[in-house]
Amino acid sequence: MKKLFLTLAVVATGLFASQAHSATIEERLVFYIPNRIIDALDTFSVALGLGPAIEARLMATRAIDVGAGIGMTAKAYKIHNRQYGLGIEEGWYWSFICVGEENFSVLESTSLVERYVETRTGFPEPIQRVYDFFEGPRDYWAFGGSLGLFLDGDLYVHPVEFADFILGFFLLDIKDDDLTYDLFR
Repeated sequence: MKKLFLTLAVVATGLFASQAHSATIEERLVFYIPNRIIDALDTFSVALGLGPAIEARLMATRAIDVGAGIGMTAKAYKIHNRQYGLGIEEGWYWSFICVGEENFSVLESTSLVERYVETRTGFPEPIQRVYDFFEGPRDYWAFGGSLGLFLDGDLYVHPVEFADFILGFFLLDIKDDDLTYDLFR
């Protein structure tokens, strides 16, 4: 049992030390409560839209995705990588387990929602820019779905954000997205 705790301590110390560019201990303690609240809110995404569109999707990561959709929708977002605001989506997609095609874009948006175009055929690869772990507008590892006919809703859970939330209680920030003093300067 002692070896297990020693191993965990060494791993935690290594993870903590590897975040040299991140917040100081003082910053982590000052922003502890706000960062835990924000990390908890990061664990899920919600988007509601209205427009001439039809879609149905169930997804357990982008690799295991079943559904189809087509149309244009004006949406209100609270989505991955702290994108909050409004935007207009358009395009089409279909997917069955690990293959599919997609021509999807966010055309117009408020300042906190990233505009992008994703065009793909075949297997979605997590190395694409839209799935970037730190800044990408889409989460490759999300679980959830979308459903709509003129009124559209998306609900997704983000397992990597959940891990960031849990590790945050131990002052670890794997997403490097916690509040720091630099944000307020």
